[in-house]
Amino acid sequence: MIPKYYPNFQLGLKTLNTAFKAREVNGFHFRGEMHDSWEMVYALEGRISVSEDHRVYELIEGDLIFHKPMEFHRIWVEHGEAARFMVISFEMDSQHVSALGDGIFRLDLEKRELLQEIYRMIEENFNRNFHVMRKENPDVIGEKMTYLQFELFMLSLLTSQSTSQSRQYSAGAMHYKQIIDAMNDHIDENLSIDDLAGFCNLSVSNMKKIFNKYAGGGVMHHFNRLKVKRAMRFLRVGHSVAEVSEMLGFSSQNYFSVVFKRETGMLPSEYRGSNH
Repeated sequence: MIPKYYPNFQLGLKTLNTAFKAREVNGFHFRGEMHDSWEMVYALEGRISVSEDHRVYELIEGDLIFHKPMEFHRIWVEHGEAARFMVISFEMDSQHVSALGDGIFRLDLEKRELLQEIYRMIEENFNRNFHVMRKENPDVIGEKMTYLQFELFMLSLLTSQSTSQSRQYSAGAMHYKQIIDAMNDHIDENLSIDDLAGFCNLSVSNMKKIFNKYAGGGVMHHFNRLKVKRAMRFLRVGHSVAEVSEMLGFSSQNYFSVVFKRETGMLPSEYRGSNH
């Protein structure tokens, strides 16, 4: 059944990139990633933990969360025997969907069934082995119906009052938020790991332990990742590579270029000249 939410309003869904379901046991950790598409994570069974930038969430069956483009995120399982979840990533033009990136959506039975139906339609109308790809002889109507159902599902969320706040406020999660906040507050400075630990009133070893749990990687690597994310915004509005390097406290323009290419696959000069 297709719900009737604003049938003449389009969100501008460009493409579905990935779609998969996974079952992971207690102790599973995905190290995390940052990419230029939206991503949804839906808890099918059990409990999963999710972090995005400075926020940490715990999802139970029926919970859905969205990660915004270029927002670092990761997922792990630390409760119970096992957990099942669904992941769909996509590209969408509309600024209206930015509201989806805040908090947890608790889906009612109708929305749960609709999301499962969308996943079934993706399996039926596309070649799907993690990545969503067109078939050699595509059913164009089936593809369009899949995209339409997906947009209608998104609209149903935007017009509902189904969001909730984080369910996880552990001391470690709060310290993690404190570390990320310190990084953002001092993003224009050339700081060492000792500097960041001092701002957070943590020992370096304790900060590394906390950060590894919630971000799945190194403290300084993530600090540079946030700098690159900010650099992309500056480059898009016309600042030169040299200006951005200085604005974000890199030790040299060459080092800035090395870090930027490591995170994006492009030199900052190439990114600045592209159509991003």
